[in-house]
Amino acid sequence: MLAWRLSPLAAVAVVVSGITGAAFRFVGPVYGSKVGLALDEIAFFLAIYVAGGWLAQLPIGWLADRFDRRSVLIGLSVAATLACGLTIAAPAAGPSAVYVAAAVFGFATLPIYSVAAAHANDFAENHQRVELSAALMFLYALGAIASPLAASALIGGFGPASMFMMLAVSHVALVFFGLARRRARPAPGPRTAYTWVPRTSFLIGRLLGRPPRDDG
Repeated sequence: MLAWRLSPLAAVAVVVSGITGAAFRFVGPVYGSKVGLALDEIAFFLAIYVAGGWLAQLPIGWLADRFDRRSVLIGLSVAATLACGLTIAAPAAGPSAVYVAAAVFGFATLPIYSVAAAHANDFAENHQRVELSAALMFLYALGAIASPLAASALIGGFGPASMFMMLAVSHVALVFFGLARRRARPAPGPRTAYTWVPRTSFLIGRLLGRPPRDDG
């Protein structure tokens, strides 16, 4: 509730990030097998997805520090939706096209958690930051728990493309919610700098330099 109270958009964005990341990482090998990738090709398929996200950190962080983070989140979700379409079409063009689609998908989706966390922290007081970090990771976990189950059921019932249709729907929903939140209130004034946030433990706020509370 802390995350929702401070930033409903950030709360929804981290859920969508959990849905996207967990489905790709855990069910991605099944998808790769279904579209005809060999074992070594599946490994490269997953690696190139992470590499795309790695390449995105600096340019997306630069944009998130200079423009309304809500616009950046909306743009990333539009790109993610297009990447889903590219991934659905890619198997017909061979493994190289599947790799390119995975890299684009990683570039568009992996920075969403960090941008959402920075946006939420724009509204947080110093003493709320550790608790906010824990709340965001809890919401991420909700999406990450549900999506592999849903993605595997969809692939089993409707084929490999259905997983990316599910992810596209999630990101379209985030686009519309982001547009609604832009109308609900203005962008915050002084903002926290974008920081890559590894999802490891609720102590990450302290490790990233949370200042001590005045009340001890």
